Amino acid sequence: MIPTDSLEIVRAVAHFRNFTAAAKHLHKVPSAISYTVRKLEERLDVQLFLRDSKRVELTPAGEHFIKHTDRLLLELEELEMSTRQMATGWEQELRIALDNVVNQGMVYDLVRDFQAVRPETNLTINTEVYNGSWDALFHNRCQLVLGAPKIIPDNILNNDRFEWKPMGSLSWDFVVSPDHPLAKVSEPLTQDVIREHTSICIQDTSRVFQHGYNLLLDDQQVLTVPSFRMAIECLVKGLGSTILPSHFAKPYINAGQLIRCEVVDIPMSDGCFLAWNKENMGNGLRWVLEWLGEEDWLNKIWLQHDNNKPVGYHVP
Repeated sequence: MIPTDSLEIVRAVAHFRNFTAAAKHLHKVPSAISYTVRKLEERLDVQLFLRDSKRVELTPAGEHFIKHTDRLLLELEELEMSTRQMATGWEQELRIALDNVVNQGMVYDLVRDFQAVRPETNLTINTEVYNGSWDALFHNRCQLVLGAPKIIPDNILNNDRFEWKPMGSLSWDFVVSPDHPLAKVSEPLTQDVIREHTSICIQDTSRVFQHGYNLLLDDQQVLTVPSFRMAIECLVKGLGSTILPSHFAKPYINAGQLIRCEVVDIPMSDGCFLAWNKENMGNGLRWVLEWLGEEDWLNKIWLQHDNNKPVGYHVP
């Protein structure tokens, strides 16, 4: 059997295309790296790398080996985690994704309460955008996601690994800064008028699934940013226009930093889901689902503006 250490070394060499860089990354001497690769090639009786004085390249056999090595190491990691979960009932790690549309202030209370109950379980909290939420759930980058878009991909719909429940309504506002040209237009904005100005779009984090909705019209200039936080900063500086979840837009509208514009032919109401992977569900995920509660509470906490909080509190 090939030792897992050898697999990790070969993956590092394949990634860095250099023995010295791989050795530095793994905190080993280059001779140990080259020796391990050579012994593995002798064992397999194939050449995994083409070598020259500056870098190494994978052979076709090496490409095949690396592809299956990645999957094998992932399966071994999942086996280790599931075995520990089988013994204790609790996950070794719980991965939660927050879609960019939800308030994120309450997540700190979730972390605090979970740690009080189960400090041995490692929590990983990530942010996803649009279909990146569904993509992360399907491809095991998370076990639970808050705020996944209302249009559920077929890969999720047709797979009995997943469950979801609605988080209630989610409304949007078309907003610009008070100095933006669109703020001076008295009648409702049409798509033709909006198209003449830069649209600020949030980068969908999906790696495989088709990217989700952004307010981007044909032939429109676009400014793409990674989050609503940056989108709001750009809006306040007059760098473009976009639609924001109402619970993010409201404090800035109230403060006079943004102007809400009436628009036609653009949908301004929506919804989203709390979704999770029920396969191999442990006590940790069950506890979190119970803590999160049902639709009315989910909507109030994660998708509404709290007037008692300062401007910017809800912005992801």
